[in-house]
Amino acid sequence: MIIASEVKYSVEAGLLLLGFAVLLGPILAERLRIPGLIGLIAMGTIMGPYVLEWLRPGGFVATVGAAGLLYLMFVAGVELDLKEFMNRRTQAVSFGLLTFAVPFALSLAVGIWYLDLGANSAALVGAMWASHTLVAYPEAKAAGLDRNPAVGLAVAATVITDVLSLVVLAVASSSATVDEEAGTASAGESSTLPLWLGLGLLVVFCFVVVPKATTWMFAHVLHARTERFMWALTIMAAGGVISLLGGVEGLVGAFLAGLGINRNVPGRGELMERIEFFGSALFVPAFLVSVGLSIDPAAAFDPATLWLAVVFTAVVVVGKSAAAGIAGLVFGLQRNEVAMMTALTIGQAAATLAVAQVGISTGLFDEKIFNAAVVAVVFSVLITSFGTRAVAKLIGPPTTDASRLGDHVVAVAPATAGTAETVARLATAVANDDGGLVTPLAVATKTIPKERAAEQLESFEHALVHIGHDTDGVVRVAATVQSGVTQLAEEAGATALLLPVPHERLVLELGLGDELAQIGATAQVPCIAVAVGDMAITRVVTLTGDTRAITTAEDTRLALDVARRVAHGLVVPLHVLVAEGTEQPLVDAEATFGSYRVRSGTTVDLVEDGDLLVVPAHVVADAGLVPAEVLRERLEHRSVMVVADIGRLASVRTPRYPLAGMVAAPR
Repeated sequence: MIIASEVKYSVEAGLLLLGFAVLLGPILAERLRIPGLIGLIAMGTIMGPYVLEWLRPGGFVATVGAAGLLYLMFVAGVELDLKEFMNRRTQAVSFGLLTFAVPFALSLAVGIWYLDLGANSAALVGAMWASHTLVAYPEAKAAGLDRNPAVGLAVAATVITDVLSLVVLAVASSSATVDEEAGTASAGESSTLPLWLGLGLLVVFCFVVVPKATTWMFAHVLHARTERFMWALTIMAAGGVISLLGGVEGLVGAFLAGLGINRNVPGRGELMERIEFFGSALFVPAFLVSVGLSIDPAAAFDPATLWLAVVFTAVVVVGKSAAAGIAGLVFGLQRNEVAMMTALTIGQAAATLAVAQVGISTGLFDEKIFNAAVVAVVFSVLITSFGTRAVAKLIGPPTTDASRLGDHVVAVAPATAGTAETVARLATAVANDDGGLVTPLAVATKTIPKERAAEQLESFEHALVHIGHDTDGVVRVAATVQSGVTQLAEEAGATALLLPVPHERLVLELGLGDELAQIGATAQVPCIAVAVGDMAITRVVTLTGDTRAITTAEDTRLALDVARRVAHGLVVPLHVLVAEGTEQPLVDAEATFGSYRVRSGTTVDLVEDGDLLVVPAHVVADAGLVPAEVLRERLEHRSVMVVADIGRLASVRTPRYPLAGMVAAPR
């Protein structure tokens, strides 16, 4: 049956065929025990212009596929563990340069001495294979390795290699034109801005404008998740457009835009789930199907083309493996990490096809090189898919990093609505350092009606949303507050508990009260008790206490970490008071230092107006006696946080007045 072209190539037909391809491709692939993305590419080839002719390169599916590539890079930027990346930034940049330089040099040699190409053409061959596309990133993510250091290095290297490849493309093909049918724009004279200006504008937009604008919009305008999701898509597109203005592929801008919005999208939050769902359901599969549209099976089986494709594939495998191996030796990486970096960076698609398209459209390549490049892309996709899946099994499931205190903070809703905003800001300050999530919790018991618990939760959740955090609250019905909090913490995989305490109870009476002390004794994660005063916080002050015992030293480490996070989150100074007779601790932040005497039974004159006092649990338990009227005068309007390691918060229950025994001393 002959179908009219207006129907055959309509949006409706394209959407129908894309739906079938996305549904059937992975199912058939899994039946054959091959990665699902191979099935998607195969469906694109079968439905494409060289087989059934149901889809064409410039049609609806190709357009959605181009958006899918942007989305893939955007999600990689949003999910990148920025803390781990900053800790390994030297490794990331070095590996990016290595994984570009080694394949580029090998490709250049092949172009000049094997293919007998000129300098410009050989440089384009180098640009094709020096870059890489994270085709197998979904495989790594499915294995729970999206925060693995090796995956982070490969993701960061993607931007470096793509930018460098596109710089080579811009220089080598300054007369290149835009192939509108394929939807590919070259970097050269056709760009609106000079490359240096375009990249500068892109960096300023993604790392200055996007974070500030997103934080403000989330806090003041965009409170619904649908609105925040559309904002994320808009930021992604804006990054891509600014990239194109400077003659750089849009995927670079999409990735950098993802980095810019990274800290506003908690990794475990509902907004991240929506971003991932939309990409995995439509955009990323459409990109893989669109890759299949470029594959001509007849050309792939031509002996000369096939041999050249094998040569290109060997260049990629050897070059990327050598780069990862060198990086592994220099930085002392494990073998499995090197293998994962190699497997991920072998993948070729986006930048490679863009360079190949420019090469043939400008006459720098012939059909043989172009067809061989497309076949080599298919080979690389097969290798990266199988390789990533195999290495992921060797690495095994991810383990929890105990140092990531803010990965998932479960915060109990304060009973007083007036303190909700301050508690929310403190909780998010602890979580944001790790790109983590705050889950507000209210517990209903026989003595706390469910309606009252729901009201407390609503007030707290409202405060979190209106400071820009993405969160979903939980009302837990339990026999006791202690059982409700500890059970949810275990079920949700919490990394810290934040427990509001009535200010008078913590500062002026005997400690936490029975229920919170029980939580501190039984919870399997660090606990932070918070008493909110009515004075605005203008400085964070923390005390080290006696750190000679292992348990007290861990309390102090956690207290210093919390103080650093809060000072950074609230943008206020950090002041560290060191107990006499102990060493000054290392603090990963700008801070001032002083000293104090332990158990002196003197005053609390160290505390100034506007201070937030962050203390380890053992400092409270070991404090000397101070008259209640003195404590009331010095601490009544100020906020206090007590930080304790697992099982240590119960030590605050002591017949001594807390926060005492401090006197200033010169240091």
